[in-house]
Amino acid sequence: MSNNLIGPDGAKHLAKVLLNKKYITELCLSMNGIFAEGAIALGDALKDKKYLEVLVLKKNDINVAGIRALKDVLNLSKTIKELNLAGNGIGDEGAAIVTDALKSK
Repeated sequence: MSNNLIGPDGAKHLAKVLLNKKYITELCLSMNGIFAEGAIALGDALKDKKYLEVLVLKKNDINVAGIRALKDVLNLSKTIKELNLAGNGIGDEGAAIVTDALKSK
């Protein structure tokens, strides 16, 4: 679903659907303008998805607030193999959050 400009509201709708799905292995939402608001909704929906292997959210301007919301997703997923957060303005703090979450992988 990359490059569809779903925005934060579209991310919230998608998050509601993802809540009811047990096995999500891949989610690619690059260039959708979900911002931090959408990342927060997705973080809530994905935090118990232990089989997530691929998460691609590049160029969504989710910033550090969005990364904070995704921290549990990264911590709890036992199978994460690919993570692409390019172009999100996460800065040093966001990078630290990501690296701390992935240390045990």
